Amino acid sequence: MTNLLVKLFVRDYKNIENEKVRTAYGVLSSIVGIFCNVLLFAIKAVIGTIMGSIAVVADAFNNLSDAFSSIISFVGVKLASRPADKEHPFGHGRYEYIAAFIVACLVIEVGFTFVKSAVDKIIHPEAVTFSVISVIILALSILIKLWLALFNRTLGNRINSTVMKATSADALGDVLTTAATIVSLLIYRILGWNVDGIVGLLVAIVVVLAGVNIARDTIRPLLGERPDPQVYKMLESKVEAYDGIVGTHDLIIHNYGPGRSMAYIH
Repeated sequence: MTNLLVKLFVRDYKNIENEKVRTAYGVLSSIVGIFCNVLLFAIKAVIGTIMGSIAVVADAFNNLSDAFSSIISFVGVKLASRPADKEHPFGHGRYEYIAAFIVACLVIEVGFTFVKSAVDKIIHPEAVTFSVISVIILALSILIKLWLALFNRTLGNRINSTVMKATSADALGDVLTTAATIVSLLIYRILGWNVDGIVGLLVAIVVVLAGVNIARDTIRPLLGERPDPQVYKMLESKVEAYDGIVGTHDLIIHNYGPGRSMAYIH
């Protein structure tokens, strides 16, 4: 499915070094993410409201935040594709890191919102309505999110996109949270224990941690990080292979976005 979508919507998809091709990958990822997450939000919001389940509703709004994240990713990829200009001689590639950081902040904000809701549900528990159809629909949403995570991971690895990798990690977090929601419903059905608020709290914590991890991974290249030892050795070897070069030291690599690096070496 992933390769089919790429072949249909990304012209010259194998030429991943081309900026237009890279942008097309980003646009495809964002549009697919928006469609899937809006669909899941609508389904889960209706189910959660009918069932009176804070865990399901929290999961639904997490999907809505993911849709906004996909929109931000779309804007970030578009901005990152802008060519270098007088004010930005090294291009605009870091917009992609900024977009990923905004996505992380949204994820964290949604998580904290539902921490509050879940705690209130624990203090003031309400009856939960069990429905086999609801569980089946939630299980299908797990399959959709799992595919979306693999889809974004595949594209992210293919073009080395921080935003897509962040989106993939977020989708995997959604798989875990929805699975936890189903478990809480089954516990209520089988044992009669209303653990909806507790599971909702666990879901919210997982969402917050996912956002923190995404933020950490995107801040590193923005602040500047140590070069990969393998890249360091590779550049050293290439430079020292030229005649007249006795030795090298002080290799510095500046990252201006995925696939955009400037290196200095003495």
